[in-house]
Amino acid sequence: MRELSSRTASLALALAILCLTLGQPMSAQAQARPEAEQLFREGKRLMKEGKTTEACEAFEASEKAEPNLSTLLSLADCHEKAEQLASAWARFLAAESRARGEAQKAALGRTAKQRAAALEGRLSYLTINVPDDSRVTGLVVTRDGVEVDAAQWNRAVPMDGGPHVISGKAPGHESWQTTVQVAVERDQRSVEVPRFKELPALALPPPGLAAAPAATEGERALSAPRVMARAPAPSAMPARRKVVLGVAAGGVVAAGTAIGFGLAARSARSDALATCSPSACTAAAAAAAQDQNDRARSHALVANVGYAVAGAAAVGALVLWFTAPTAPLRERQSETASLSISPLLGAGNGFVVSGGF
Repeated sequence: MRELSSRTASLALALAILCLTLGQPMSAQAQARPEAEQLFREGKRLMKEGKTTEACEAFEASEKAEPNLSTLLSLADCHEKAEQLASAWARFLAAESRARGEAQKAALGRTAKQRAAALEGRLSYLTINVPDDSRVTGLVVTRDGVEVDAAQWNRAVPMDGGPHVISGKAPGHESWQTTVQVAVERDQRSVEVPRFKELPALALPPPGLAAAPAATEGERALSAPRVMARAPAPSAMPARRKVVLGVAAGGVVAAGTAIGFGLAARSARSDALATCSPSACTAAAAAAAQDQNDRARSHALVANVGYAVAGAAAVGALVLWFTAPTAPLRERQSETASLSISPLLGAGNGFVVSGGF
């Protein structure tokens, strides 16, 4: 008898959906998203084949892709056929609410309301009781992996039939979990969340409670702080030498550049003289010679600048070398080679260079 009434209700729902679809403007139907329409048709096909679980998944995916009253009603009908009465009841109520206020969808709204009312008396309920002494700080209760809001604690909630995993956790406490089996229809189940066991804290002995045993000579030697010998501070000479080498290298590059441009200037000057001699020189030759002279002067200018830079680099390198700070006495004594320069004053002025190797 129930199966017959269910078929009649499904047929009435299908006719109402068909009327709604035919009553929609063609433009509205054409604007439906292709993936949502494809999933909806897939759900219809699976329903005809008796694959209700797969059909419900297709309808739900279509509803997520594009919310539609016809899809929502088909999903609710699918849930009822799959004996997921709480889900079907909730979907029918949502469909009735969505159709409210629209005359074109009034028939579907009435059908959804009637189907929800017919299911309400068949629903099963699950209550998760959380006593006051179990409500430790940071308590989180989940049902089938989804957190249960504290407003739903100690309240009977419509639930689909089948096993449901209830778990809880709180900081500093052991986690807890249980499974409750709910019947498909007219069942009343409840589960109580216990007070979780506290995890043992890392206990430290009170100060002065027990004196530590005297350390042996070997233990004192092992536990004594080790003073590492400080390495002698590096002399500033190596860093200064790097600077000297860099300056000297720059001077060499500048000198090479100056020599190259000097040779180019001399060559351009020779070409100018060969192009236009004082005895015979046409206007064209004079212009060419003038261009070569200009090029020679440019090259000569670059060469002169290069020589100046090279000279400055040489002077700077010598100054840096001879003004480098001396190493500490201990380091000087450990040196295997030394070099000193002293001025020589008198009739023959000059320098005295001495060293040890």
